[in-house]
Amino acid sequence: MQRRTLLASAVLTPLGLGNAHAQTPAYPAKPIKLLNSSPPGSTFDTIARAACVEAEKRLGQPIITDYRSGAGGTPAFVAAKRAAPDGYTLVVLSLSTIRQPIQQDVGYESVQDFTWIASLAEINFGVIVPADSPFKSWKDLLAFAKADPKKVTYGCPSGLGNSAHIFGSEIGAREGLDWLPVPFRASNDCMTALLGGQLTFAIDTLISAAPQVKAGKVRALALATSQRSRLWPDVPTIKELGYDITIESPVGIGGPADMPAPVVQALQEAFRFAAERPAFIQLLENGALRPWFMPATEFQSFALRAEREQRALMTKYGFAKKPG
Repeated sequence: MQRRTLLASAVLTPLGLGNAHAQTPAYPAKPIKLLNSSPPGSTFDTIARAACVEAEKRLGQPIITDYRSGAGGTPAFVAAKRAAPDGYTLVVLSLSTIRQPIQQDVGYESVQDFTWIASLAEINFGVIVPADSPFKSWKDLLAFAKADPKKVTYGCPSGLGNSAHIFGSEIGAREGLDWLPVPFRASNDCMTALLGGQLTFAIDTLISAAPQVKAGKVRALALATSQRSRLWPDVPTIKELGYDITIESPVGIGGPADMPAPVVQALQEAFRFAAERPAFIQLLENGALRPWFMPATEFQSFALRAEREQRALMTKYGFAKKPG
């Protein structure tokens, strides 16, 4: 009896283990949810959805966008933090992710609560005015602002304390200007206000401005980039105008902290594939955006460095929350 029991165990144990392994599906085995802190049609949404279309070809599963906009993106980031780190809940990450906890208590920590999987592109900004604006150059706008800065309002997509606002504040501080920032939830809202005559100018994303420039509705006076754009070779960079300032703002894909390495690897390579597809590259070029793929280790390192830099900047301009 004892011998039969031992033999049965010897046969059943390997079979049991084999079945357990067979029941563990390869990743991904079901659709993936992507939390997006920006509304449909926004810059982040356009980039993320285009990348997901290509990444799906490698993953073999759809990536479904779940929009959680508002409050500086906090709802999306908190939901991502709380999700299971199994690779089935992802989130669009950017400098907004890093800045929110510096400004206020938002229920998550900027870097350590996420797995920074891959960056996709750099969000480029420019100084944009309506086509019927009397300002034909940065010099014209600056002269008007110095004469009466209280009359100058500028649009800031993604709200106060984000890239456009800090950029405008830095230039204003250097020029001694007290011009008024006007926050918007996203670039499409900001562009609507600019075209409606509610703003003097906007510091907006070039991907948002590009279709309006092409349609003759707005024009760019200066670019917050390290080099001129191929779309607008006659528009100077802000550095050429004497300001040692750029906006270094990558957008990418992440997930909750502590995701398994094989899952991170699979997603990283899927989005690397996406970043190399001609359709995705063309979309970036059409929007005057720079491709900027960083794998997980580099994206994580960037996030850590950016957190230090953003904390220093936001403390300088009074956007950082008080310690304690």
